[in-house]
Amino acid sequence: MNQYYDVTKLAIGQHVGVEVDPYVLNYPLSQDKSVWVADQGGRSFVLRFYQPERGDVNEFLSLARKYAKIKHSAITPNYPPFYSDLWVFSSSALCGGERLYSYLGKYPEGAPLKTVLSIFDPIAKALDQVHERGFVHGHMDLNGVHIVNGAGVLTGFGSHHWLEKITATDMDERFIPPEYKKRRSSSTPLSDNYMFMRLLVATLIGESWLDSSNMAKLPTSIESLSDATWSKIKQWLKPAERHRPKSLVEVMRLLRADLFVASASPNVERKARIPAPIPHRTFGLPTKILASSVGSAIAVVALGSYMFWPTPEASVAEAPNTTPSTTRSFDALPQILEEPLKDGGTAPKVEKLEPAKFQMGDINGVGDDNESPVREVDIPTGFYFSKFEVTFAQYDRFAKATGRVLPPDNGWGRGNRPVINVSWYDAKAYTAWLSDQTGSEYRLPTEIEWEYSARANSDTAFWYGNEVRPGYSVCESCGSQWDGVSTGPVGSQASNPLGLFDMHGNVAEWVEDCYHPNYEGAPTTNQVWLSDQCTGRVLRGGSWFDIPAVGRSATRYRAEPTLRASNWGFRVVRLING
Repeated sequence: MNQYYDVTKLAIGQHVGVEVDPYVLNYPLSQDKSVWVADQGGRSFVLRFYQPERGDVNEFLSLARKYAKIKHSAITPNYPPFYSDLWVFSSSALCGGERLYSYLGKYPEGAPLKTVLSIFDPIAKALDQVHERGFVHGHMDLNGVHIVNGAGVLTGFGSHHWLEKITATDMDERFIPPEYKKRRSSSTPLSDNYMFMRLLVATLIGESWLDSSNMAKLPTSIESLSDATWSKIKQWLKPAERHRPKSLVEVMRLLRADLFVASASPNVERKARIPAPIPHRTFGLPTKILASSVGSAIAVVALGSYMFWPTPEASVAEAPNTTPSTTRSFDALPQILEEPLKDGGTAPKVEKLEPAKFQMGDINGVGDDNESPVREVDIPTGFYFSKFEVTFAQYDRFAKATGRVLPPDNGWGRGNRPVINVSWYDAKAYTAWLSDQTGSEYRLPTEIEWEYSARANSDTAFWYGNEVRPGYSVCESCGSQWDGVSTGPVGSQASNPLGLFDMHGNVAEWVEDCYHPNYEGAPTTNQVWLSDQCTGRVLRGGSWFDIPAVGRSATRYRAEPTLRASNWGFRVVRLING
């Protein structure tokens, strides 16, 4: 009998798999340390390790190979398993976006119907299609669904089927189907449909209902649906298998019909919603709850297929209607935030920026074609943005904690200098670690967030005018002592009116989006702009090495996400969940 490695002894920074180009463990995703985020070749993956006491190894391997065949844009890719005398694990892509658990914090009494449709439409289509091919997800819950550009994505598809028993340590027990608790448990398409309906209703009326899971406590009617539709949804929600829907696409078709009626007849009277219990979260600063689901990657690195979701307007995640109470809640948040890390130290200092609209692109008519066409962009929800570029001191703490190689500083010094020689994948790994350390959602800025932050309500090439001036930027000829020589310490130049430093020059900064050759078809509401062939990422802001024009607010250029350079760095965004 093989003596496979004891998963309880796995540690951050440990090399697993082969000696040449091994996976490097970054941080665990499960309490029992059987599921990890790991890096290999500049990319991040989710590794799920075999546990001999929980099932048969041949079943683990055969199912992992079988589920690696699934290809669907609403399902994160699985890859063939790794097998040796010591290591047995499966791997899958680490999903982008926000967990449904934290996403629902914006909607404690239920999300708008358009938002519900945009989340669950792709999931329903994916499940119906793979069910026909004999695949079953098996463990869907609020942490296993991620929201990418307003659309739902399923993570960890089929990774639990080898387990002899699925328990509350494996997934949120509020979603475990009754058949899983039988002596001979089974997982079928109807099991998935049970979990889907509970996710759907939790999104429609608020997650707090799940705490009781009592059908009798469902409201008699809800504002967003007709009585007939709501009655049908409740019928499908019943636990017995005979009540569960046979087609999830049909469920979504029924909901969409109500959306059409409501849009066509805006004066149709809806009955008042029964108020949900007081939610257990507050606006903006959510309490960290350890996710038991194996798909619960907190703030992410890369969606394996890098899909851009070309969905209609309804697919863009809506911000809740602004009311005096939410306005007061936003205003009550601290203007500057510097969150503590679990292992000591603090996260990068971030500045609160309000919702806004602005003209994005080459508004001065001096840029390249990739800055056009100019368009008005809406940022409907406030966010926190790095006051400074991420420094060596901050990145080195992460690298040491996760066993990564420290990036070289070219002999210029570390500490308060901006970190350099980091790839897009390195930057994404840092934001994932930061999210895990703080319990908040951190990521790279979208292009929209970055340009808004750089412009600071200006309509000139730089926030301070159309020509560079000493004391404002570090570039090839900006008038600083570091021009064309090296980076300068962060914050060595004047801040813009939003309280942000070094937005023009010092280091060019990675952003979240895929590179596109122009703004044709670009989003007009703040979101990450991805694509189905994401071969390049975007850098913004220019650097110590670049001519002044490269540091303009509108300038953008493409780079391979695996590359590193002495004039490239990054900064972060901290999301406000509320």
